[in-house]
Amino acid sequence: MGAMIRPIALMCAFVVGWFFPQGAEFAWTIPWFVRFMLFMTFLGLNVHKMKLRRSHFIILALNILIGVLSCEAFKLCGERWSTLAAAALFTGLAPTATAAPAIASFLKREVEYVVTGLLLTTLGVAIALPLALPWALHIEESSGEFFKAFLQVASSVLSTIVAPIIAARLVRRLYPNSATWTKRFKNATFYAWVVMVTVISCRASEFIHNPGNGVRPTILAEIAGLSLAICVLNFAIGYFVGERGLKEEASQTLGQKNTGAMIYFASHYANPLAALGPTIYVLWHNSWNAIQLQVLALKERRAAAEGLKEESDADN
Repeated sequence: MGAMIRPIALMCAFVVGWFFPQGAEFAWTIPWFVRFMLFMTFLGLNVHKMKLRRSHFIILALNILIGVLSCEAFKLCGERWSTLAAAALFTGLAPTATAAPAIASFLKREVEYVVTGLLLTTLGVAIALPLALPWALHIEESSGEFFKAFLQVASSVLSTIVAPIIAARLVRRLYPNSATWTKRFKNATFYAWVVMVTVISCRASEFIHNPGNGVRPTILAEIAGLSLAICVLNFAIGYFVGERGLKEEASQTLGQKNTGAMIYFASHYANPLAALGPTIYVLWHNSWNAIQLQVLALKERRAAAEGLKEESDADN
């Protein structure tokens, strides 16, 4: 049951957001939630355990390409699909989730591999975003507006992603015991995540219920299906590109995503519906994590039962 807490909390956040669109006025809190979660996560990471492998760079490239190429595919279909194009971009671009190393540990996989992937994809995506977003927003490089948009996005990335990471490393150096804060205050991080998703759902509900926006009735199902397709693709391709003995780790590194920052950028630079792409992705990847954990638990119980049976047979 514990493995299903996040998916259940996400569904509750969606329900609350749908019935209380008034919560959209608290959208200004979203980047602060993102900064807090990134700060707490990187406070507890041990960067000395990093060991870069070839598959880490392949995963970083795929992390960017899946978002960019899926966005381009929808853009080619016409203006009607612009919301799905933006949702695909922000869903695909999300770096490795901050909780991925913990899940790898629960699955008894190599945590250091996932930690390295987390750091690399977070920094790589932070560098790619100022280039990817102006392109996705249809800003021509020759117009001069592209450079302005580049600086604007770069500034947002610095304040939302890079600054919390730097702050975490500084605090860690000044107060070494702060490394324990990540575990001690993990519930606070979880609650911040739930509240942030609720606010995003409120914004999406407000956007949908506004008749002037002309939202088609099937858009939510389309975004959910798109998000699911990207999730399946990420976990499957990640497994394929991983080195021998590290395939599950590579799958987790590419498949489990930190959607918090992407939710903020999608709602800030696109629209609340685009932000639903990475938001709903959280439901899919946590559901898959729950399934993996349950399968592992069943295998361990079966192995334990077989061990007891063999002991009983030996005694007889």
